[in-house]
Amino acid sequence: MINNALEIKNLKASIGKFSLRDVIFPVEKGTIMGFIGKNGSGKTTLIKTMLNMIPKTSGKVLFDGIPMFGNEEIVKAKTGVVFDNLIYPLNLKPTKIKKMISPFYKTFDDKRFDELMNRFDLDPSKKLSAYSNGMKMKFGVVMALCHNPELIILDEPTAALDPIARADVIDLLLELMQKEERSILFSTHITSDLEKIADYITMIDDGKIVFSKGKDEMLDMYLLTHIDREVMTDVIKSDLIGIKKTTFGYEGLCTKNLKLQNLLGVKTARPTIEDIMLYIGAKK
Repeated sequence: MINNALEIKNLKASIGKFSLRDVIFPVEKGTIMGFIGKNGSGKTTLIKTMLNMIPKTSGKVLFDGIPMFGNEEIVKAKTGVVFDNLIYPLNLKPTKIKKMISPFYKTFDDKRFDELMNRFDLDPSKKLSAYSNGMKMKFGVVMALCHNPELIILDEPTAALDPIARADVIDLLLELMQKEERSILFSTHITSDLEKIADYITMIDDGKIVFSKGKDEMLDMYLLTHIDREVMTDVIKSDLIGIKKTTFGYEGLCTKNLKLQNLLGVKTARPTIEDIMLYIGAKK
């Protein structure tokens, strides 16, 4: 039995001067993988390379154990994708797009389409050009889900949404995960969304994977550390990750095994995913 919905093995690709370098990580079935990294780190490039929209130079991408090349119909039937920009013609109405797209999917569910359009308060009689950016993004989610995919790949799906609409999309994703055979790769810079729903976190920086870990394991590894200026030493400074100066001293990440939380003049707190991304990304 194959346990990974998606498996990326030693993937390399280049666009101009930017390169993906030996990318390796899996997405287990029944889990949500949060995919993080600063702008320009390679998140969208990786997703497009996975989907053969950008040619790879080497490596493998397996969808439920199946490579995309030579199996596109099978893989696309199993996969739903939402990009940060809508891929459908703006001069068409949603009903027309559904009519065009649905024949390509044996499992396309017209009833599901109507339910999701109603849930997101999207008017099917209006052209997409009349939709706001947030409405366009929600329509992209609708179209990605209507053929009941086993793997859902999301590239910044909540970036253009207001907090209420974001919460609705997050709730929908959690509902989908009630069936554990579904899996999600969720690329976003809004890391608070991942705090709520992710099982695992993968971070990419400059085209290379920094880590891929369970969310709780990752959060338990580090402490956000505030150190008064007068107690800072070179030894402590060398142990901090992504150190920066503050009004009263210094701030950075440290691993829990350093025991800095027991020192006078040092305050520690549990970091957020965003803290870890920012400080690890700044350590170079």
